[in-house]
Amino acid sequence: MYIKKIYKLILKLSIIALIFNQNLYAETLIVNIESNYDKGLALIGIYNKKEHFGKAKVNQKLNSEKVLTGAVTKITNNKAQIKFDIPFGSYALSGFQDFDNNGVMSGNFLGIPKEPFGFSNDVRGKFGPPKWNDAVFIFNTSNQEVTLKLKKL
Repeated sequence: MYIKKIYKLILKLSIIALIFNQNLYAETLIVNIESNYDKGLALIGIYNKKEHFGKAKVNQKLNSEKVLTGAVTKITNNKAQIKFDIPFGSYALSGFQDFDNNGVMSGNFLGIPKEPFGFSNDVRGKFGPPKWNDAVFIFNTSNQEVTLKLKKL
Protein backbone atom coordinates (compact mmCIF):
# COMPACT_ATOMS: atom_id res chain seq x y z
CA MET A 1 0.00 0.00 0.00
CA TYR A 2 2.78 2.44 0.96
CA ILE A 3 4.78 1.72 -2.23
CA LYS A 4 1.67 2.25 -4.37
CA LYS A 5 1.19 5.73 -2.85
CA ILE A 6 4.83 6.59 -3.54
CA TYR A 7 4.49 5.52 -7.20
CA LYS A 8 1.35 7.63 -7.59
CA LEU A 9 3.10 10.62 -6.04
CA ILE A 10 6.13 10.17 -8.31
CA LEU A 11 3.84 9.92 -11.36
CA LYS A 12 1.98 13.11 -10.38
CA LEU A 13 5.23 15.00 -9.74
CA SER A 14 6.64 13.80 -13.07
CA ILE A 15 3.59 15.07 -14.95
CA ILE A 16 3.78 18.44 -13.17
CA ALA A 17 7.51 18.68 -13.92
CA LEU A 18 6.89 17.98 -17.61
CA ILE A 19 4.22 20.67 -17.81
CA PHE A 20 6.37 23.31 -16.12
CA ASN A 21 9.53 22.26 -17.95
CA GLN A 22 7.99 23.33 -21.26
CA ASN A 23 7.97 26.93 -20.03
CA LEU A 24 11.52 26.76 -18.65
CA TYR A 25 13.17 25.31 -21.72
CA ALA A 26 15.64 27.85 -23.11
CA GLU A 27 15.84 28.71 -26.78
CA THR A 28 18.23 31.08 -28.54
CA LEU A 29 17.19 34.66 -29.21
CA ILE A 30 19.63 36.56 -31.44
CA VAL A 31 19.79 40.33 -30.96
CA ASN A 32 21.43 42.22 -33.82
CA ILE A 33 22.57 45.67 -32.73
CA GLU A 34 23.02 48.53 -35.19
CA SER A 35 24.50 51.97 -34.55
CA ASN A 36 25.80 54.96 -36.47
CA TYR A 37 28.78 55.08 -34.13
CA ASP A 38 31.71 52.71 -33.95
CA LYS A 39 32.89 53.27 -30.39
CA GLY A 40 32.03 52.13 -26.92
CA LEU A 41 30.09 49.19 -25.60
CA ALA A 42 26.44 48.28 -26.07
CA LEU A 43 24.57 47.44 -22.86
CA ILE A 44 21.40 45.48 -23.58
CA GLY A 45 18.61 44.41 -21.24
CA ILE A 46 15.75 41.97 -21.81
CA TYR A 47 12.56 42.55 -19.84
CA ASN A 48 9.71 40.11 -19.32
CA LYS A 49 7.55 42.24 -17.02
CA LYS A 50 5.64 45.35 -17.97
CA GLU A 51 6.12 46.95 -14.57
CA HIS A 52 9.93 46.75 -14.85
CA PHE A 53 10.32 48.04 -18.41
CA GLY A 54 11.32 51.65 -19.05
CA LYS A 55 12.36 52.44 -15.48
CA ALA A 56 16.03 53.23 -16.18
CA LYS A 57 17.04 56.84 -15.57
CA VAL A 58 19.75 58.89 -17.25
CA ASN A 59 22.97 59.19 -15.20
CA GLN A 60 21.88 56.42 -12.80
CA LYS A 61 22.83 52.76 -12.47
CA LEU A 62 20.10 50.36 -13.54
CA ASN A 63 18.49 48.19 -10.89
CA SER A 64 19.58 44.76 -12.13
CA GLU A 65 16.65 43.09 -10.36
CA LYS A 66 14.28 44.62 -12.91
CA VAL A 67 16.01 43.03 -15.91
CA LEU A 68 15.39 39.38 -16.81
CA THR A 69 18.87 39.17 -18.31
CA GLY A 70 21.36 41.42 -20.03
CA ALA A 71 24.69 41.55 -21.77
CA VAL A 72 27.49 43.89 -22.75
CA THR A 73 29.23 43.73 -26.11
CA LYS A 74 31.65 45.83 -28.15
CA ILE A 75 30.35 47.70 -31.18
CA THR A 76 32.53 46.84 -34.19
CA ASN A 77 31.90 48.24 -37.68
CA ASN A 78 28.72 49.86 -36.36
CA LYS A 79 27.16 46.57 -35.31
CA ALA A 80 27.22 43.74 -32.80
CA GLN A 81 25.34 40.54 -32.04
CA ILE A 82 24.33 38.95 -28.75
CA LYS A 83 22.73 35.54 -28.23
CA PHE A 84 20.47 34.96 -25.25
CA ASP A 85 19.20 31.58 -24.08
CA ILE A 86 15.73 32.28 -22.69
CA PRO A 87 12.35 30.52 -22.74
CA PHE A 88 9.75 31.42 -25.36
CA GLY A 89 7.58 34.32 -24.25
CA SER A 90 6.81 38.03 -24.50
CA TYR A 91 9.77 40.37 -24.09
CA ALA A 92 10.94 43.94 -24.61
CA LEU A 93 14.51 45.09 -25.22
CA SER A 94 16.24 48.29 -24.28
CA GLY A 95 19.84 49.26 -24.66
CA PHE A 96 22.32 52.05 -25.07
CA GLN A 97 25.82 52.62 -26.38
CA ASP A 98 28.18 53.57 -23.57
CA PHE A 99 30.64 56.03 -25.13
CA ASP A 100 32.37 56.95 -21.88
CA ASN A 101 32.41 53.42 -20.39
CA ASN A 102 30.83 54.52 -17.10
CA GLY A 103 28.09 51.84 -17.16
CA VAL A 104 25.21 54.33 -17.21
CA MET A 105 23.40 56.16 -19.98
CA SER A 106 24.91 59.63 -19.77
CA GLY A 107 22.64 62.61 -20.16
CA ASN A 108 22.38 66.32 -19.63
CA PHE A 109 20.88 68.13 -16.62
CA LEU A 110 17.39 67.85 -18.15
CA GLY A 111 17.65 64.07 -18.33
CA ILE A 112 18.07 63.96 -22.10
CA PRO A 113 20.41 61.13 -23.16
CA LYS A 114 23.75 62.07 -24.74
CA GLU A 115 24.45 58.52 -25.91
CA PRO A 116 22.64 56.41 -28.53
CA PHE A 117 19.81 54.25 -27.20
CA GLY A 118 17.04 52.08 -28.54
CA PHE A 119 14.13 49.79 -27.83
CA SER A 120 12.69 46.68 -29.47
CA ASN A 121 10.41 47.26 -32.46
CA ASP A 122 12.47 50.45 -33.05
CA VAL A 123 9.94 52.44 -31.00
CA ARG A 124 10.55 55.77 -29.32
CA GLY A 125 8.60 57.29 -26.49
CA LYS A 126 7.38 60.84 -26.21
CA PHE A 127 9.20 62.58 -23.37
CA GLY A 128 10.45 59.28 -21.96
CA PRO A 129 10.66 55.58 -22.75
CA PRO A 130 8.05 53.91 -24.95
CA LYS A 131 5.16 51.94 -23.54
CA TRP A 132 5.55 48.20 -22.94
CA ASN A 133 2.81 47.39 -25.47
CA ASP A 134 4.73 49.23 -28.21
CA ALA A 135 8.08 47.59 -27.47
CA VAL A 136 6.96 44.04 -26.63
CA PHE A 137 7.56 41.22 -29.11
CA ILE A 138 6.76 37.51 -29.08
CA PHE A 139 9.75 35.17 -28.98
CA ASN A 140 8.41 31.88 -30.34
CA THR A 141 11.01 30.52 -32.78
CA SER A 142 14.42 29.05 -31.98
CA ASN A 143 17.22 31.27 -33.34
CA GLN A 144 14.72 34.11 -33.84
CA GLU A 145 16.46 37.36 -34.72
CA VAL A 146 15.47 40.85 -33.61
CA THR A 147 17.19 44.13 -34.37
CA LEU A 148 17.94 46.84 -31.87
CA LYS A 149 18.85 50.19 -33.45
CA LEU A 150 20.79 52.54 -31.20
CA LYS A 151 20.26 56.20 -32.13
CA LYS A 152 21.06 59.57 -30.61
CA LEU A 153 18.40 62.23 -30.16
